[in-house]
Amino acid sequence: MSDLRKLTAGYVGLLALLALTVGSSFLDLGGFNVALNLAIAAAKAALIAVLFMHLTGTLPRLAVAAAGLWLVILFGLTLIGR
Repeated sequence: MSDLRKLTAGYVGLLALLALTVGSSFLDLGGFNVALNLAIAAAKAALIAVLFMHLTGTLPRLAVAAAGLWLVILFGLTLIGR
């Protein structure tokens, strides 16, 4: 697959996820709206990381996993402080 096709597919995917985000704002799902929007945001971040940032090797994945672990630790410490 050529680079232009990959980038176009990524762009269309991001637009579709944007449409899902806008569509979810019109739905009243209670507390599930937050979980749905976080899942959509995670999908957008994963799409950007793989297609635009080329994080497909072992070392970049390890760095992203370490950053994610630190985020979980920091969010956990923030929630403990409440």
